[in-house]
Amino acid sequence: MAILQKLIDDRVYALNLSQLGIGRASDNEIVIMDDAVSSYHALITVRESPSDPAIMDYILEDLDSTNETYVNNKAIRQHILKNGDIVRVGETRLKFLAKDYSAPPQEDFQKTRKLSKNKLASFINKK
Repeated sequence: MAILQKLIDDRVYALNLSQLGIGRASDNEIVIMDDAVSSYHALITVRESPSDPAIMDYILEDLDSTNETYVNNKAIRQHILKNGDIVRVGETRLKFLAKDYSAPPQEDFQKTRKLSKNKLASFINKK
């Protein structure tokens, strides 16, 4: 199952229904209390991928909202979400994470390189 993760507070919304409404109104599945979000701002439809029934597509659709719906800083009418996409409704940002998503192990992150005193001094003295 895929999720949307709210970036400001890490709240997680499971995308476990065939359709999920996003908006300020309390009858949405994903309620966003943000004055820039319409009452019924966007809709996510979950369906089998036409190319592979084993894969689910998560289709985000703007519902003619006042302030539009954005994916990766581009206004959309309809968009098939991909792992890592950043969705913005109003001023709220959410990250889409597919069901097969897992964070890389800590050792995969690039380690910080320690500067020698000479390199550090030359870096500081550059103007």
